[in-house]
Amino acid sequence: MPRGYTHGLRFAVPMVEMPTYLPDLLREAVEAGCDLEYRRVTDLSALLALRPDVIVNAAGMAAGKLVGDDTMYPVRGQILRVPNVGLTMSVRDESHPAGRACVHPRSRDVILGGTIDTDAWDTTPDQDVTASILSRCADIVPALAEIDPVAAVVGLRPGRSEIRVETDMSLLPVPVVHNYGHGGSGITVGWGCAADVVALVDHQQ
Repeated sequence: MPRGYTHGLRFAVPMVEMPTYLPDLLREAVEAGCDLEYRRVTDLSALLALRPDVIVNAAGMAAGKLVGDDTMYPVRGQILRVPNVGLTMSVRDESHPAGRACVHPRSRDVILGGTIDTDAWDTTPDQDVTASILSRCADIVPALAEIDPVAAVVGLRPGRSEIRVETDMSLLPVPVVHNYGHGGSGITVGWGCAADVVALVDHQQ
């Protein structure tokens, strides 16, 4: 145990590297027959020109604005990417006095976290937060002491009081299946929500 800790829990769970995982999901979608088209959408009705049978609204932080749902809110998260100094175990302390401390080794680097700031839109990394993350992560993994970050990254998680997965018949002449509001739990609930979306889409066919 790190100095100052009297107990901890150790267990085995899956670990996913998003820079590998997300492109692989995209590859699977293309191989399954999906056509990709990149465009900025500010109004779902613009998609009617494509003559869809159903539209899935899975636009992340923009999903609420697209359909007039004002219950969405940003959950700002700042993390750090640092060199991997030989770490293989993910370590976290959700109750650290200075804020949550998370150390997640990946194959080529380590992700240190982080913050959960509700209703905060600023995506500029905060230097004081960077220093705090480094300090508290070094408390739980002393090998990180004196290490220099490669990058500080800020993102906005799509917050909502509950995830919205349902069919909406009131917006357009075609059904709209909503799938948004996952907050920071997308990797945890993504497959289950996707299965629900498939069932809802199939029901419209």
